[in-house]
Amino acid sequence: HRMQNLRCIVYMMNRLNAIHRIYVHKAAVRNGLYCGQLPILEFAMENDGCTQRELSEVLQVSAPSIATSVKRMQKAGLLEKVADKCDQRCNRITVTARGREFAHKCREDFDGIDAQMFSGFDDCECVQFHSYIKRLIDNLETGELEHESLSSLLEAEQHLHCIDDKGGHECD
Repeated sequence: HRMQNLRCIVYMMNRLNAIHRIYVHKAAVRNGLYCGQLPILEFAMENDGCTQRELSEVLQVSAPSIATSVKRMQKAGLLEKVADKCDQRCNRITVTARGREFAHKCREDFDGIDAQMFSGFDDCECVQFHSYIKRLIDNLETGELEHESLSSLLEAEQHLHCIDDKGGHECD
């Protein structure tokens, strides 16, 4: 009976995650952003003149992924690259007025989704829920997965899908 309850809980957590991801994706698209661009905009807004390397390190996303996103965001008029005054080989990233507007609208929508998800929960219940989720993570986050960032975990998950899609062989 306990195992059935646990399966039910895990199913509901997976369903919640899928529903949340769908709403977040739709909100990003509605606001003219691809998923993953809001953290770039928000970091660059808080750290004006940051480098792609800093973005990669702080967001824990691969350098090629950041480069692709920055290029796409430049084309969309969300970011600008400016050559460093002291080192012409280094480009500094700044957020345009358009990028700030998109980021603010998207953040409002994301926060609204989260508020909707937790409607009916009081502060005490949110604290308690947080402690339960943390315990679940701590119970599973051992060995090779210990101390991994969310983006690293998502990349590892994507790699597993890639292997599955290739019939058990790693993707090129």
